[in-house]
Amino acid sequence: MDLVTANDLVWLSEQRGGIRVSLFLPTHRAGPRTARNRIRLKNLLQLARRTLRDGGVPAPAVDTAFQPAEQFVEDRWSSHRPSDGLAVFLGPEEFRLVRVPLRLPELVTIGQRFFVRPLLPLLVAGGRFHVLSLSQDTIRLYSGTRFRLDEVELDGLPLAMWLTVPRRRDQAHAFLADRGGSGRRTVFFGSAEQDEKLLVYKHFQRVDRDLRDLLGDQRAPLVLAGVRSTQALYRRANTHPHLLPEGIDGSPLSLTPDGLHEKAWPLVEPVLRAQEAAAASTYRALEGTGLTSDDLPTILAAAEHGRVEDLFLPTDSSTPAAAPSDRLVSLTDPPNRDDQSDRAAVETLRNGGNVYALPAARMPSGSPVAATFRY
Repeated sequence: MDLVTANDLVWLSEQRGGIRVSLFLPTHRAGPRTARNRIRLKNLLQLARRTLRDGGVPAPAVDTAFQPAEQFVEDRWSSHRPSDGLAVFLGPEEFRLVRVPLRLPELVTIGQRFFVRPLLPLLVAGGRFHVLSLSQDTIRLYSGTRFRLDEVELDGLPLAMWLTVPRRRDQAHAFLADRGGSGRRTVFFGSAEQDEKLLVYKHFQRVDRDLRDLLGDQRAPLVLAGVRSTQALYRRANTHPHLLPEGIDGSPLSLTPDGLHEKAWPLVEPVLRAQEAAAASTYRALEGTGLTSDDLPTILAAAEHGRVEDLFLPTDSSTPAAAPSDRLVSLTDPPNRDDQSDRAAVETLRNGGNVYALPAARMPSGSPVAATFRY
Protein backbone atom coordinates (compact mmCIF):
# COMPACT_ATOMS: atom_id res chain seq x y z
CA MET A 1 0.00 0.00 0.00
CA ASP A 2 1.11 3.57 -0.62
CA LEU A 3 0.96 6.13 2.15
CA VAL A 4 -1.09 9.21 1.18
CA THR A 5 -0.35 12.37 3.15
CA ALA A 6 -2.01 15.76 3.29
CA ASN A 7 1.00 17.16 1.44
CA ASP A 8 0.34 14.71 -1.42
CA LEU A 9 -3.24 15.90 -1.84
CA VAL A 10 -2.21 19.54 -1.53
CA TRP A 11 0.42 19.07 -4.24
CA LEU A 12 -1.97 17.24 -6.57
CA SER A 13 -4.69 19.84 -6.10
CA GLU A 14 -2.27 22.66 -6.95
CA GLN A 15 -1.27 21.26 -10.34
CA ARG A 16 -2.88 23.20 -13.18
CA GLY A 17 -2.78 23.33 -16.95
CA GLY A 18 -2.47 20.87 -19.79
CA ILE A 19 -4.23 17.52 -19.98
CA ARG A 20 -4.85 16.17 -16.46
CA VAL A 21 -6.62 12.85 -16.02
CA SER A 22 -7.59 11.24 -12.70
CA LEU A 23 -8.72 7.61 -12.69
CA PHE A 24 -10.21 5.68 -9.77
CA LEU A 25 -11.26 2.05 -9.55
CA PRO A 26 -12.04 -0.58 -6.93
CA THR A 27 -9.61 -3.51 -6.99
CA HIS A 28 -9.46 -7.08 -5.72
CA ARG A 29 -6.65 -8.01 -3.36
CA ALA A 30 -6.26 -11.72 -4.13
CA GLY A 31 -7.67 -14.68 -6.00
CA PRO A 32 -8.69 -15.12 -9.63
CA ARG A 33 -10.65 -11.86 -9.64
CA THR A 34 -7.39 -9.85 -9.44
CA ALA A 35 -7.15 -10.27 -13.24
CA ARG A 36 -10.11 -7.90 -13.48
CA ASN A 37 -8.03 -5.11 -11.92
CA ARG A 38 -5.84 -4.81 -15.00
CA ILE A 39 -8.80 -5.06 -17.38
CA ARG A 40 -10.70 -2.36 -15.49
CA LEU A 41 -7.75 0.01 -15.58
CA LYS A 42 -7.18 -0.56 -19.30
CA ASN A 43 -10.88 0.11 -19.98
CA LEU A 44 -10.75 3.39 -18.02
CA LEU A 45 -7.60 4.47 -19.86
CA GLN A 46 -9.33 3.73 -23.17
CA LEU A 47 -12.40 5.71 -22.08
CA ALA A 48 -10.26 8.72 -21.21
CA ARG A 49 -8.29 8.42 -24.47
CA ARG A 50 -11.47 8.27 -26.55
CA THR A 51 -12.99 11.25 -24.74
CA LEU A 52 -9.94 13.41 -25.36
CA ARG A 53 -9.75 12.43 -29.02
CA ASP A 54 -13.47 13.12 -29.49
CA GLY A 55 -12.90 16.50 -27.84
CA GLY A 56 -10.37 17.47 -30.46
CA VAL A 57 -7.10 16.82 -28.62
CA PRO A 58 -4.44 15.81 -31.19
CA ALA A 59 -3.44 12.15 -31.17
CA PRO A 60 0.26 12.84 -30.46
CA ALA A 61 -0.64 14.82 -27.32
CA VAL A 62 -2.93 12.00 -26.13
CA ASP A 63 -0.24 9.38 -26.81
CA THR A 64 2.32 11.37 -24.82
CA ALA A 65 -0.02 11.85 -21.86
CA PHE A 66 -1.00 8.19 -21.60
CA GLN A 67 2.33 6.54 -22.41
CA PRO A 68 3.58 6.18 -18.77
CA ALA A 69 0.36 4.55 -17.53
CA GLU A 70 0.03 2.23 -20.51
CA GLN A 71 3.67 1.20 -20.23
CA PHE A 72 3.13 0.38 -16.56
CA VAL A 73 0.09 -1.76 -17.37
CA GLU A 74 1.98 -3.68 -20.06
CA ASP A 75 5.45 -4.03 -18.51
CA ARG A 76 5.23 -3.71 -14.73
CA TRP A 77 1.76 -4.81 -13.76
CA SER A 78 2.96 -8.27 -12.60
CA SER A 79 4.91 -6.67 -9.73
CA HIS A 80 1.89 -4.61 -8.60
CA ARG A 81 0.36 -5.68 -5.27
CA PRO A 82 -3.27 -4.57 -5.17
CA SER A 83 -5.19 -3.12 -2.25
CA ASP A 84 -8.91 -2.25 -2.15
CA GLY A 85 -8.66 0.72 -4.49
CA LEU A 86 -6.37 2.25 -7.09
CA ALA A 87 -5.95 5.90 -8.12
CA VAL A 88 -3.95 7.03 -11.15
CA PHE A 89 -3.01 10.64 -11.92
CA LEU A 90 -1.77 11.55 -15.40
CA GLY A 91 -0.58 15.01 -16.38
CA PRO A 92 2.23 16.85 -18.12
CA GLU A 93 5.37 15.08 -16.93
CA GLU A 94 3.34 13.44 -14.15
CA PHE A 95 2.35 9.84 -13.56
CA ARG A 96 1.35 8.77 -10.08
CA LEU A 97 -0.26 5.49 -9.06
CA VAL A 98 -1.66 5.13 -5.53
CA ARG A 99 -2.98 1.95 -3.90
CA VAL A 100 -5.29 2.53 -0.94
CA PRO A 101 -7.26 0.43 1.62
CA LEU A 102 -10.46 2.11 0.45
CA ARG A 103 -13.17 0.97 -1.93
CA LEU A 104 -12.99 3.67 -4.58
CA PRO A 105 -15.65 4.49 -7.20
CA GLU A 106 -15.01 3.58 -10.82
CA LEU A 107 -14.45 7.04 -12.23
CA VAL A 108 -12.51 9.11 -14.77
CA THR A 109 -12.17 12.89 -14.53
CA ILE A 110 -10.64 15.06 -17.25
CA GLY A 111 -9.73 18.73 -17.00
CA GLN A 112 -6.89 21.11 -16.30
CA ARG A 113 -6.55 19.93 -12.72
CA PHE A 114 -6.56 16.67 -10.78
CA PHE A 115 -9.54 15.37 -8.81
CA VAL A 116 -8.67 14.31 -5.25
CA ARG A 117 -12.04 14.00 -3.49
CA PRO A 118 -12.18 10.16 -3.49
CA LEU A 119 -8.92 10.08 -1.49
CA LEU A 120 -10.04 12.54 1.19
CA PRO A 121 -11.48 9.78 3.45
CA LEU A 122 -7.92 8.56 3.94
CA LEU A 123 -6.99 11.82 5.66
CA VAL A 124 -10.11 12.79 7.55
CA ALA A 125 -9.78 12.91 11.31
CA GLY A 126 -11.52 9.99 12.94
CA GLY A 127 -11.00 7.74 9.93
CA ARG A 128 -7.42 6.51 9.81
CA PHE A 129 -4.76 4.99 12.03
CA HIS A 130 -1.33 3.34 11.84
CA VAL A 131 0.25 0.26 13.38
CA LEU A 132 4.03 -0.03 13.89
CA SER A 133 5.05 -3.68 14.12
CA LEU A 134 8.29 -4.38 16.04
CA SER A 135 9.80 -7.86 15.78
CA GLN A 136 13.31 -9.31 15.97
CA ASP A 137 13.56 -9.52 12.20
CA THR A 138 12.04 -6.33 10.86
CA ILE A 139 9.97 -3.24 11.52
CA ARG A 140 6.79 -2.82 9.51
CA LEU A 141 4.36 0.06 9.22
CA TYR A 142 0.68 -0.51 8.49
CA SER A 143 -1.98 2.05 7.65
CA GLY A 144 -5.66 1.33 7.94
CA THR A 145 -9.25 2.38 8.23
CA ARG A 146 -12.08 0.80 10.18
CA PHE A 147 -12.33 -1.77 7.39
CA ARG A 148 -8.76 -2.76 6.49
CA LEU A 149 -5.10 -2.64 7.43
CA ASP A 150 -2.39 -2.63 4.74
CA GLU A 151 1.39 -2.68 4.94
CA VAL A 152 3.07 0.52 3.77
CA GLU A 153 5.97 0.07 1.37
CA LEU A 154 8.95 1.84 2.90
CA ASP A 155 11.36 1.67 -0.06
CA GLY A 156 14.45 0.78 1.94
CA LEU A 157 14.08 3.44 4.63
CA PRO A 158 15.95 2.70 7.89
CA LEU A 159 12.49 2.56 9.42
CA ALA A 160 12.10 -0.88 7.83
CA MET A 161 15.37 -2.31 9.13
CA TRP A 162 15.97 -4.05 12.42
CA LEU A 163 19.31 -3.43 14.09
CA THR A 164 21.76 -6.35 14.23
CA VAL A 165 23.69 -6.03 17.49
CA PRO A 166 26.98 -7.89 18.06
CA ARG A 167 27.20 -9.45 21.51
CA ARG A 168 30.32 -8.71 23.58
CA ARG A 169 30.42 -10.39 26.98
CA ASP A 170 34.09 -9.96 27.88
CA GLN A 171 33.87 -6.47 29.31
CA ALA A 172 31.58 -3.96 30.98
CA HIS A 173 29.65 -1.56 28.76
CA ALA A 174 28.03 1.79 29.25
CA PHE A 175 24.22 2.12 29.14
CA LEU A 176 22.60 5.52 28.84
CA ALA A 177 19.18 5.78 30.47
CA ASP A 178 16.54 8.44 30.88
CA ARG A 179 15.39 8.31 34.47
CA GLY A 180 11.64 8.64 34.86
CA GLY A 181 11.18 10.52 31.60
CA SER A 182 12.67 13.64 33.21
CA GLY A 183 15.07 14.29 30.36
CA ARG A 184 18.05 13.79 32.73
CA ARG A 185 20.12 10.85 31.54
CA THR A 186 22.47 8.72 33.60
CA VAL A 187 25.24 6.39 32.46
CA PHE A 188 25.21 2.88 33.91
CA PHE A 189 27.98 0.36 33.40
CA GLY A 190 26.78 -3.19 33.07
CA SER A 191 26.24 -6.24 30.92
CA ALA A 192 26.23 -6.73 27.18
CA GLU A 193 22.46 -7.00 27.42
CA GLN A 194 22.31 -3.42 28.63
CA ASP A 195 24.68 -2.41 25.85
CA GLU A 196 22.35 -4.02 23.34
CA LYS A 197 19.40 -2.14 24.78
CA LEU A 198 21.27 1.13 24.35
CA LEU A 199 22.01 0.40 20.69
CA VAL A 200 18.41 -0.64 20.02
CA TYR A 201 17.18 2.47 21.83
CA LYS A 202 19.35 4.68 19.61
CA HIS A 203 18.08 2.80 16.55
CA PHE A 204 14.50 3.41 17.70
CA GLN A 205 15.31 7.12 17.88
CA ARG A 206 16.28 7.00 14.19
CA VAL A 207 13.10 5.02 13.42
CA ASP A 208 11.06 7.65 15.27
CA ARG A 209 12.61 10.43 13.17
CA ASP A 210 11.88 8.50 9.97
CA LEU A 211 8.31 7.94 11.07
CA ARG A 212 7.74 11.60 11.89
CA ASP A 213 9.10 12.57 8.46
CA LEU A 214 6.93 9.96 6.75
CA LEU A 215 3.67 10.78 8.53
CA GLY A 216 4.18 14.53 8.63
CA ASP A 217 1.64 16.29 10.84
CA GLN A 218 -1.03 13.59 10.60
CA ARG A 219 -3.18 13.28 13.70
CA ALA A 220 -3.93 9.62 13.04
CA PRO A 221 -3.38 7.41 16.13
CA LEU A 222 -0.36 5.12 16.16
CA VAL A 223 -0.48 1.65 17.76
CA LEU A 224 2.60 -0.40 18.66
CA ALA A 225 2.64 -4.18 18.14
CA GLY A 226 5.38 -6.25 19.75
CA VAL A 227 6.53 -7.90 22.95
CA ARG A 228 6.13 -5.62 25.95
CA SER A 229 9.84 -5.05 26.57
CA THR A 230 10.35 -3.93 22.97
CA GLN A 231 7.29 -1.68 23.10
CA ALA A 232 8.56 -0.13 26.34
CA LEU A 233 11.96 0.64 24.80
CA TYR A 234 10.34 2.19 21.73
CA ARG A 235 8.03 4.34 23.86
CA ARG A 236 11.10 5.91 25.49
CA ALA A 237 12.40 6.92 22.05
CA ASN A 238 9.02 8.02 20.67
CA THR A 239 8.16 11.64 19.91
CA HIS A 240 5.00 10.97 17.86
CA PRO A 241 2.25 12.91 19.67
CA HIS A 242 -0.51 10.42 18.90
CA LEU A 243 1.05 7.13 20.05
CA LEU A 244 -1.61 5.27 22.03
CA PRO A 245 -0.71 4.16 25.58
CA GLU A 246 -1.94 0.64 24.91
CA GLY A 247 -0.42 -1.62 22.29
CA ILE A 248 -0.79 -5.11 20.84
CA ASP A 249 1.23 -7.45 23.04
CA GLY A 250 3.16 -10.44 21.73
CA SER A 251 5.07 -11.24 18.58
CA PRO A 252 3.37 -9.59 15.58
CA LEU A 253 4.93 -12.18 13.24
CA SER A 254 2.13 -14.60 14.08
CA LEU A 255 -0.55 -12.13 12.96
CA THR A 256 -1.76 -11.38 9.45
CA PRO A 257 -2.75 -7.78 8.61
CA ASP A 258 -6.36 -8.81 9.25
CA GLY A 259 -5.32 -10.22 12.63
CA LEU A 260 -3.50 -7.01 13.52
CA HIS A 261 -6.54 -5.00 12.46
CA GLU A 262 -8.80 -7.11 14.67
CA LYS A 263 -6.64 -6.33 17.70
CA ALA A 264 -5.89 -2.69 16.83
CA TRP A 265 -9.38 -1.43 16.00
CA PRO A 266 -10.82 -1.79 19.55
CA LEU A 267 -7.90 0.33 20.81
CA VAL A 268 -8.31 2.96 18.09
CA GLU A 269 -12.07 3.33 17.67
CA PRO A 270 -12.79 5.04 21.02
CA VAL A 271 -10.00 7.54 20.34
CA LEU A 272 -11.26 8.36 16.84
CA ARG A 273 -14.87 8.72 17.93
CA ALA A 274 -13.86 10.89 20.90
CA GLN A 275 -11.99 13.27 18.56
CA GLU A 276 -15.06 13.60 16.35
CA ALA A 277 -17.45 14.07 19.29
CA ALA A 278 -15.25 16.73 20.88
CA ALA A 279 -14.97 18.67 17.62
CA ALA A 280 -18.76 18.58 17.06
CA SER A 281 -19.37 19.64 20.67
CA THR A 282 -17.00 22.60 20.24
CA TYR A 283 -18.86 23.66 17.09
CA ARG A 284 -22.21 23.66 18.89
CA ALA A 285 -20.77 25.54 21.87
CA LEU A 286 -19.36 28.28 19.61
CA GLU A 287 -22.45 28.79 17.43
CA GLY A 288 -23.49 32.45 17.42
CA THR A 289 -20.01 33.70 18.40
CA GLY A 290 -18.73 34.28 14.87
CA LEU A 291 -16.32 31.35 15.21
CA THR A 292 -18.49 28.91 13.24
CA SER A 293 -20.10 28.90 9.81
CA ASP A 294 -22.16 26.63 7.57
CA ASP A 295 -21.77 28.87 4.49
CA LEU A 296 -19.41 27.28 1.94
CA PRO A 297 -17.93 30.47 0.39
CA THR A 298 -17.23 31.84 3.88
CA ILE A 299 -15.62 28.57 4.94
CA LEU A 300 -13.49 28.34 1.78
CA ALA A 301 -12.17 31.88 2.27
CA ALA A 302 -11.37 31.12 5.91
CA ALA A 303 -9.64 27.85 4.98
CA GLU A 304 -7.44 29.62 2.44
CA HIS A 305 -6.31 32.00 5.21
CA GLY A 306 -5.58 29.18 7.67
CA ARG A 307 -8.49 30.02 9.97
CA VAL A 308 -10.35 26.68 9.90
CA GLU A 309 -9.64 24.40 12.84
CA ASP A 310 -12.34 21.76 12.16
CA LEU A 311 -14.19 21.18 8.88
CA PHE A 312 -17.20 18.88 8.66
CA LEU A 313 -18.29 17.33 5.36
CA PRO A 314 -20.90 14.65 4.58
CA THR A 315 -19.70 11.14 3.76
CA ASP A 316 -21.69 11.03 0.50
CA SER A 317 -19.39 13.59 -1.19
CA SER A 318 -16.78 11.17 -2.52
CA THR A 319 -17.98 11.35 -6.14
CA PRO A 320 -19.01 14.37 -8.21
CA ALA A 321 -22.61 15.45 -8.28
CA ALA A 322 -24.55 15.50 -11.55
CA ALA A 323 -22.02 13.41 -13.44
CA PRO A 324 -22.79 13.34 -17.16
CA SER A 325 -22.21 9.58 -17.26
CA ASP A 326 -21.68 6.81 -14.76
CA ARG A 327 -17.91 6.89 -15.01
CA LEU A 328 -16.80 10.08 -16.78
CA VAL A 329 -16.68 13.65 -15.47
CA SER A 330 -15.30 16.79 -17.11
CA LEU A 331 -14.14 19.12 -14.36
CA THR A 332 -15.68 22.57 -14.54
CA ASP A 333 -13.83 25.87 -14.45
CA PRO A 334 -14.66 27.90 -12.45
CA PRO A 335 -15.18 25.24 -9.74
CA ASN A 336 -18.70 24.19 -8.76
CA ARG A 337 -19.91 23.71 -5.18
CA ASP A 338 -18.43 20.22 -4.85
CA ASP A 339 -15.07 21.46 -6.13
CA GLN A 340 -15.21 24.27 -3.56
CA SER A 341 -15.78 21.70 -0.80
CA ASP A 342 -12.74 19.78 -1.99
CA ARG A 343 -10.66 22.94 -1.99
CA ALA A 344 -11.81 23.85 1.52
CA ALA A 345 -10.78 20.37 2.72
CA VAL A 346 -7.36 20.57 1.07
CA GLU A 347 -6.71 24.07 2.42
CA THR A 348 -7.78 22.99 5.91
CA LEU A 349 -5.35 20.06 5.79
CA ARG A 350 -2.58 22.26 4.40
CA ASN A 351 -2.88 24.61 7.37
CA GLY A 352 -2.96 21.91 10.03
CA GLY A 353 -6.72 21.76 10.56
CA ASN A 354 -8.93 18.70 10.91
CA VAL A 355 -11.41 17.40 8.35
CA TYR A 356 -14.26 15.15 9.52
CA ALA A 357 -16.40 13.16 7.08
CA LEU A 358 -19.66 12.30 8.84
CA PRO A 359 -23.02 10.75 8.09
CA ALA A 360 -25.74 13.39 7.87
CA ALA A 361 -27.11 12.39 11.29
CA ARG A 362 -23.79 13.25 12.96
CA MET A 363 -23.17 16.59 11.20
CA PRO A 364 -23.11 19.37 13.84
CA SER A 365 -25.53 21.54 11.82
CA GLY A 366 -28.28 20.98 9.28
CA SER A 367 -26.02 22.20 6.48
CA PRO A 368 -23.96 19.87 4.25
CA VAL A 369 -20.83 21.76 5.34
CA ALA A 370 -19.77 23.31 8.63
CA ALA A 371 -16.58 24.66 10.17
CA THR A 372 -15.11 25.96 13.41
CA PHE A 373 -12.70 28.88 13.09
CA ARG A 374 -9.51 29.53 15.03
CA TYR A 375 -10.19 33.26 15.13
